[in-house]
Amino acid sequence: MRTDDDRPAAAAAPRGLDPMISLAMCVQAGPGVYALLLGAGMSRDAGVPTGWEIVTDLVHRAAVARGADEELAVADPEAWWARHGDGGPLGYSALLEALGDTPAARHKLLRGYFEPDGEDRQDGRKRPGAAHHAAARLVARGSVRVVLTTNFDRLTEQALEAAGVQPQVIHSPASLRGMTPLAHARATVVKLHGDLTDLEARNTERELGEYPEAWAGLVDQVLDEYGLIVCGWSAQWDHALVACFDRRAARRYPVFWSAPHTPGGKAAELVARHGAVVVQGLTAEEFFPGLLARVDALEHLTEPPPTREVSVARLKRALPDPVRRIDLHELVDAEATRVVERLSDDARYPAGGQAWDPEAYRERLERYQGDCETLLHLMAVGVFHDEAGAHGRVWVRALQRLLNVPGGGGGGEQGDPHPRLYPALLALCAAGSAAVLADREELLGRLLLEPVLARPSASRPGSGRATAEPGPGPGESRSAEPKPAEPRPAVLALRAAHVLGPGERVNALLDAPHPPSLVQTSHSTWLRERLRGVLAEPGADSDRTISDAFDTYEYVTALLQGDLAETPATLGEFTLPDRWDGEGRLRVAARVQARFSDGWPMLRSGAFGGEIQRAHTAAAVVDVLCAERYMEAVGRRPFR
Repeated sequence: MRTDDDRPAAAAAPRGLDPMISLAMCVQAGPGVYALLLGAGMSRDAGVPTGWEIVTDLVHRAAVARGADEELAVADPEAWWARHGDGGPLGYSALLEALGDTPAARHKLLRGYFEPDGEDRQDGRKRPGAAHHAAARLVARGSVRVVLTTNFDRLTEQALEAAGVQPQVIHSPASLRGMTPLAHARATVVKLHGDLTDLEARNTERELGEYPEAWAGLVDQVLDEYGLIVCGWSAQWDHALVACFDRRAARRYPVFWSAPHTPGGKAAELVARHGAVVVQGLTAEEFFPGLLARVDALEHLTEPPPTREVSVARLKRALPDPVRRIDLHELVDAEATRVVERLSDDARYPAGGQAWDPEAYRERLERYQGDCETLLHLMAVGVFHDEAGAHGRVWVRALQRLLNVPGGGGGGEQGDPHPRLYPALLALCAAGSAAVLADREELLGRLLLEPVLARPSASRPGSGRATAEPGPGPGESRSAEPKPAEPRPAVLALRAAHVLGPGERVNALLDAPHPPSLVQTSHSTWLRERLRGVLAEPGADSDRTISDAFDTYEYVTALLQGDLAETPATLGEFTLPDRWDGEGRLRVAARVQARFSDGWPMLRSGAFGGEIQRAHTAAAVVDVLCAERYMEAVGRRPFR
């Protein structure tokens, strides 16, 4: 039973190397060598009370039932017990024996403290917490195989099952018969004081004074053969378990003892006798996730760079798991760092000054896409499956890293493209289209607006001037851009013509070039062809679904460009004649504008200054341009 004294002792400042570092290194170096010993503090943050909290609540209940000194029972339980108790000091053991004279009676008395009721379920109490889930991950990965616990609750078992581990649970001497040996079982949970349903559970000080011989033998085996990680256990009441420690004259492996405060009383004696390394100042909710993150980090040092498939699989496992939040962030950040390093180290291509060679330029773009292919899949799959929206900052940060890659903000000669921004453009298109597929418009707005190009143009060495933007291609309007020295959001900085060059150049790269009347859609066609495989999973591998999502992404982008720069820089495939209905309405415009309202999620991202009227104004401008493109494409008037 969880009978830990949670009254804190004074904390002492740690000295020397952080013991968490030593612990993580030992656990990572010896999978299965360390066992866990979990006490009351393990479940406290999950809403399960400690032994002392149960005592104070039982005293209050006894006062209510007795009809005497209820206010005193709340204010000073020990004073109430001194007045109305059995004459001895107030303690968990004495109180339980007074209130329930048989194990069955005590079981009924305590059950409500551990099993969630309807209100607990609604508030998320008495469920496995971050500590349980992180400990379960350590078991699932093979770092830990044996768990000793003094707790009645089933939170450890539930967390293990959620992690895909079915442990053997030993909760009484009778269950020792037929158990799989510890070394041969994937995971074993030993419930030292019994299970919630066990009428022979050990609660009182007398019941905790001595273990049956076979039970003590199992504990002795664990203490002899395994290192030990202690968390949430005070050693205050569990005399039989303390006796097992006392019998150990020497240890094969060290003991690590985690406590939010300096261990006191019997715990301090055990720490001193066994030379335990104290990890101080952390609750269980902080200790186990921190340990898991450090062990994972050490594992990654020994692993080769993961393949794209492995990275995406890791991402999917981490997305719904709050314990793996750090793992997810590090996975995406590390891949973004790899891409930036490849781009920054790319000395094969000078900034400019060479004649444009279509084949060399195609090779360069394909190389850049190969460098960022894994990151593109992570961002598309991550944005689509981030159902709780808990990781928006990760996708925005990755795009920000790509947007400010060294050498990406300026070309060489006037009119030169900025191909080092090509991975950023691909990432924005992939993540933005995935946000459309997942119906996450607020995130779409964040992706378009929050990443900012800090160096919108670069000066040639010795020139003393900033390079000019590339001119518009056929059928493209020159935007009224902010001043070159001002930072620009991704929606303006990552215009396709700015990154890839004029439309006729990109048209020359297509396997099936467009006729002159459709050159203005070349950028859109190029990007869609390159991202079809990236969007295959979020788009259910449906070309129509992916095309519709890309249409919506491009139309919203045009609206924001129209709002921020007066005239959209480019209009994509969404303007083609087959995108109009029989009554001359642009289908994507109708879909997007049907969502216009003061509650439109895009406005929460800061789009259109949060004002729906600005969105209507931008739509009026864009729709006129789209209608002109339609008229030109069907031959009713010449190109401007």
